[in-house]
Amino acid sequence: MVPESNPARRRCSRVESTNSAQRSRPGPPFRHGFLVVGAAAAAALALLTPTPSAATAAEEPAAAGSVTLRIAPTVSTTIAPDATVTLEVEVRNATTEPVSAGALRVVRSDSDIDEPGEVDAWLAQAPEPVVDVAAAELTSIDGTIASEAATAVLAPGESDTVSVTLPPEALDPIDTSPVLGFGAELLVDGRLVATAAEVAANANAPVTGPTSLAVVVPVTVPPTASGLLGADDLATWTSPFGLLSRQLDALVGRPVTIAVDPRIIASIRALGSAAPVSAVAWLERLAGLPNGIFPLAYADADVAAQAQIGMPALLAPTSFTDALDPANFTAEAGGAADPGVPDGDGATSPAPTPTTPATGELPTAEALLAWPYTRTDLAWPADDTVAAGDLAVFGASGLTTSILAPGNVEPGVQWANASSTVDGASAVVADARLTPPLREATEAQSDIEWRAATGRLGAELALIGTSAEPRGTLLATLSRSAGAQSARVSATLDAVTANPLVAAASLTDVVGAPPVARTLIDAPEAQPRLDNVARIIRADESVAAFATMLDDPGELTGPTRRDALALLDVGWIADIPAWEAAVGGWLVAQSRTLDSVSVVPSSLINVVSSETGVPTTILNALPYPVTVIVNVAPSNGRLVVEDQVTVTIAPESRGTATVPVAAGIGNGAVTLSVSLTSPTGVPIGVPVAIPANVQADWEGLGAAIIGIIVVVFFGLGIWRNIRRLRTRRAEAAASGETGESDAADEAAGASEADAAGQTTGAPEADAGTAPPADESAGTEPPPAGADDGRRDG
Repeated sequence: MVPESNPARRRCSRVESTNSAQRSRPGPPFRHGFLVVGAAAAAALALLTPTPSAATAAEEPAAAGSVTLRIAPTVSTTIAPDATVTLEVEVRNATTEPVSAGALRVVRSDSDIDEPGEVDAWLAQAPEPVVDVAAAELTSIDGTIASEAATAVLAPGESDTVSVTLPPEALDPIDTSPVLGFGAELLVDGRLVATAAEVAANANAPVTGPTSLAVVVPVTVPPTASGLLGADDLATWTSPFGLLSRQLDALVGRPVTIAVDPRIIASIRALGSAAPVSAVAWLERLAGLPNGIFPLAYADADVAAQAQIGMPALLAPTSFTDALDPANFTAEAGGAADPGVPDGDGATSPAPTPTTPATGELPTAEALLAWPYTRTDLAWPADDTVAAGDLAVFGASGLTTSILAPGNVEPGVQWANASSTVDGASAVVADARLTPPLREATEAQSDIEWRAATGRLGAELALIGTSAEPRGTLLATLSRSAGAQSARVSATLDAVTANPLVAAASLTDVVGAPPVARTLIDAPEAQPRLDNVARIIRADESVAAFATMLDDPGELTGPTRRDALALLDVGWIADIPAWEAAVGGWLVAQSRTLDSVSVVPSSLINVVSSETGVPTTILNALPYPVTVIVNVAPSNGRLVVEDQVTVTIAPESRGTATVPVAAGIGNGAVTLSVSLTSPTGVPIGVPVAIPANVQADWEGLGAAIIGIIVVVFFGLGIWRNIRRLRTRRAEAAASGETGESDAADEAAGASEADAAGQTTGAPEADAGTAPPADESAGTEPPPAGADDGRRDG
C-alpha cells in the first residue's frame, strides 16, 4: 500500500463490527430496527448541519451528479477466508446536494468464482454511477448480505470511509473459491442509490504454477508543442521530486521494460555543458538501469495517424543544428556527461554512456539520439488506433513488431501467448484481463481505489494460476499518463512482483514466444484528427522544400520537423481542444515562414532601349541568408527575357536583382510576372505582377534629335555672325563712304571668313592696298585713274 493521496477523503471514518452469522436475503426483523436507529441518528445530525438544503435531503438524496461506492480489503489486496476479514467502503458524494444518512450493506458471492466469465458477471452487477440519483433504478447485488453499517450525512463533494469487519464463518461457503466476490449497497430512505462490486484473490487457493508476465512502462513528459525540451523544464522534471525523477524512482529495481521518449535524451544532450546538473544525472541514472529499454517514436508521435493519412514511412527528426550552441561544446565547457555519476561513497565515476562526441565538435543528430537500447524494432501506437495496413507502414520504417492494445484485436484463446501474427505482421498484444486493472491501480486516486484495482488484478492472476489450462507468456502495459502517479506505479509493480502467481518476463521473452494468429479490429482514428495530422505533414513538407534556398536547410527544417512530431504526441489525444488550438497556432507560424521571402511589388517600369534590365527588390525576413533565382516572364512578345539571375540576400534585409531583358516586336504595355525559385527549382513565395511600358525606338529618335539640336546650335551661331557683318556694311553705306566700300568689303569678307573658320590666319597687307577706312579718314581721295594705274602696274 501507499499513503493516502488525498487525506481529505479520509476525514470521516468509523469502524463497525458485527458478530452476526451469514444471512440470506431478506434479512431478519432486527435489520429494520437497525435502520430506524440509524435514521434517527441521521435526522439529529441533519438538524445540526448548517446547510440550507439539508432539510430536503430526506426527500431527495441528490439532485445532480452521482454517489459512488468503492470496496476493498483494508490491509492486503488478497483475502484469507479462514481469518477475520476487514473491508473498507468509500462513499463519495459527487452531487451538488447533501446526501442523508443511510444504511450500507456488504454482500459476498454465494458460489465459487473460478472462471473469467463468472468474474465478469459479478462485476457487471454494479453499473456505472448514474447522473440523476433521484431517478436511478438500481438492482440489488445478487449475493448474501455479510454485514451492515450506518452512513453519515455527506455534504456535496464529501467522502466517508466505513470499515466493516466480517467474522471468519461469513466466508465458509466459498472458502475454496480462487476468487472471492464482494459488493456494497447504499440505501437512503429505503432507496438504493449506489452499488459497488469487486473481486479479490483467495490467499489459500492452491495454484498450479506462476504465470510469465512482462510489463511495459512508458517514460514520457506531458505533451507540448515544442520538439525540444527547455533547460528550465528539464531542471524541474529531473529535480528530486520532479516528474521524470519520480518515474525512474518507480522503476528502479523492478523487472519491467521501459519505453522512453527519445526527445528527453536528445534535449539534455543538445544543451551540452548548459544542461542542468539534475538532467545530466538523470540521464546517467537511466543509462545505469539494468532494465530492457526501447525507444518510442520521437516525442511519442502518433504512428497510427501517420500511416492512416498515407505516409509511406514514419517521420523522424532530421537535424538539431539550430539548437546547438558551439560555446557549450568547447574544450573549456566540456560535454554533458562530464560530471559523471556520483557513487554511494561520494566519489564520482565516469558516465556509463557518452552524451557528446569529441570535445569541441558539435554532435550530429545521430549522436544526440543514440542510446544502447535493448531493441529498436518496436512500435507502440496509442490504444485502439490501429487500422488495416498500418502495421505494414510501421514495418517499412523498421518497426517490425507492434505493441497492440487488447481492444484492437478480436478475442482469442484465453491466456495464449501475447506474441501474435496480426494483419500479416508481427505484434504482441496486451492481455485484455490483466491490463485494465493494472492501469487502474497505477492511476488510482485513493488507497481504497488502489486496493480494489490491485485486488482485481490479483483475482485475474489467481484464475490463471489455479487453472489447469495451458498458459503462455503474457504482456501488460501501463498508460502514457501513468507517470503522474509514480507512487501508485511503484506500489503496483511491487505487488505484482511479490505475487507468487507471477514470474517476471522480459519483452524479449514475449516477442520470442511462438506467435498466435489474431484478427485485427479495424480502428482508424477520427477523421477530424486525421485531417489535422495531414495539415501538419503538408506544412512540414512545404517548409522542407522552402528551405532548399538556405546553405544549411537543417536550420529551418530541423525545428519544424521536431515541432511537428511534438504535435503528434499521443498524449494530446486526451485533450483534443487544446491540441487543435496548438495545431492552429503552429500552422499559422509555418505560413508566416513560407511568406518570409518574397518579391516586393513595384510601380510601372518604362523600357526605352532595345536592351535593359528589370530591377527587382527581394525581401528576406528570415534570420538566415538565402539564395534565390529570379525569374521574369513577360505577358507578350514586346519584351524578351535573356537570362535568370541568382542573388543572395542577407538575413532580415532587402536586396535588389536586375534581370536582363531585350525589346521584342513593337511597343506597348507588358506585364512582367516576377517569381523566385530555390537553386533546386522549388518555387518560393507567390509571383508578383509588375507593369512595364515598352518604347524601344525612342533610342534612335533621341539620337537624331540630339544631332539636330547640335546642327541648329552651330548654324544659329554662324547666321548671327553673318547678320552682324551685314549690319555693319549697311551702316557704312549709309554714311556715304563709298570710296572705301571696296576696302570695307574686303575687310568684312576677311572677318566673315575668319568667323566661319574658313581661314587660318589674317592675309598679309598689300603694299598697294589702300589703308583701312579708319586710318584714311580725313585724307583726300586719290585722283581719278589712280586706282586703275595701280591695277595696271
